[in-house]
Amino acid sequence: MKPLHSNILLTEEHINYQENALWIRIDNYAIDDANAVIPFSKKMAQTENWTDDFTRDAIQEYKRFVYLCCIAENGASPSIVVDKVWHMHLLYTTEYWKNFCPNILQRELHHFPNVGGIIDYKKHHDWYLETLTLYIQVFKQNPPAKFWRIPPELTPLLCLDKTSAAKQPLMISGTKISPAVYYLTLLLPFIFTWLLFGELPLLDLSVFQYFVLFTPLLFIIRRLVIMNEKRHLEPVIRNLPLYNRYQLAYLSGGYNNAFLLLVNDLVENNWIKIRDTKKEFAKKYFSLIVDPTSASEDQNFIQPEVLFQSMDHLYNKSKFSLPQLESALSEYLHPIATVQTAPPERDAILYPVWLVLSAMIICCFPAEEVNLITGFLYGILFLLCFISIVSWQTPDSDHTIMGRALKKQMGTLKDISTLHQQAIILERFNGVFNIPFFKKTGNFFKDGGGCGATRPSCGCGC
Repeated sequence: MKPLHSNILLTEEHINYQENALWIRIDNYAIDDANAVIPFSKKMAQTENWTDDFTRDAIQEYKRFVYLCCIAENGASPSIVVDKVWHMHLLYTTEYWKNFCPNILQRELHHFPNVGGIIDYKKHHDWYLETLTLYIQVFKQNPPAKFWRIPPELTPLLCLDKTSAAKQPLMISGTKISPAVYYLTLLLPFIFTWLLFGELPLLDLSVFQYFVLFTPLLFIIRRLVIMNEKRHLEPVIRNLPLYNRYQLAYLSGGYNNAFLLLVNDLVENNWIKIRDTKKEFAKKYFSLIVDPTSASEDQNFIQPEVLFQSMDHLYNKSKFSLPQLESALSEYLHPIATVQTAPPERDAILYPVWLVLSAMIICCFPAEEVNLITGFLYGILFLLCFISIVSWQTPDSDHTIMGRALKKQMGTLKDISTLHQQAIILERFNGVFNIPFFKKTGNFFKDGGGCGATRPSCGCGC
């Protein structure tokens, strides 16, 4: 049995893996037998229906995992993909036990299966998190998301790639420069107005000077407000491709949205079925129709064996309601769906800037007589001013901000292809009301309104 989760203690010899004799042996190890009709990698690709490139990279991740197993006091915990490679390697018993372990690893490396249950899942989750922390510390890169599930707890430890780093605010003495630089853009309307009209008499502006000066200022202020609203979410937004589909649903719509996605997946994968179609959806009953054997082999879910064990908490598996299902799955769904985000940051500069701008809008108001054209310009300006003030005083929720970020990063959803999953993640009930399944779920997954929508009167079938 592996020891309990502990602090990570590695020597410089372990961290400088490229010069480590153990890693050199593992890296140079040819897992394919040149004389075999169907070599290991070919059999692996055929068994799992993987491409040759994916199989090659998966074997490389397996080698890294094995290295971590050997250097870490607690060993290491594999991902689903790596575990499949390990299982296949174990089937080559002579090669594994007579060559790989004694000659390459110079030690025995045993496979300890998960014995099941929520407690065991949480214990292995800690070991898995330690493994990924070791991975980053040793290999100086993030575990590839297509081979490793990235828990949200790992987010603060992730390395920034070159693309992400280029987008990050510059740091000098711990101070972010980008927002400060953006505040300097407030000077551009003043410079432009002065260049355009040859003067800038702030207390004696004409209507057109007033319009040219303050309209861009309002747009810049609005941009500063948006930046301030989402600043605390930037680490999460940068790492969106690393999150699983339930975490994405949680980010865009909260825990109810993640549960809605899970119920959708259970129905689509024929784990559960609706028994009673006459009652309201919240009062309908379901039946569990999948058996433990097929559940443990179902890779459409994260930790399918843990999911099935969670459903063992159902008192009556042949007749249960959605509230009963939600209660049974809460211990399973919370660890794999919830994402911790930093609290919103207060911008100390933004409030004084608002006060100064408001005072200037009042003090610099032109004394010219209002006509049809100037009245139209004033109307546009004060409408923009009203919108800016309202948006500042009523900031968007974190879920709304994350929903917009997801729509901008549609590539994040490239591996989410099962029926309606993208609709749930991106739309949060809005826009999915034309699908019969969601018409039914609208009465159960409430989000503050009279139905499952984020706004009342959405037409979602409730």
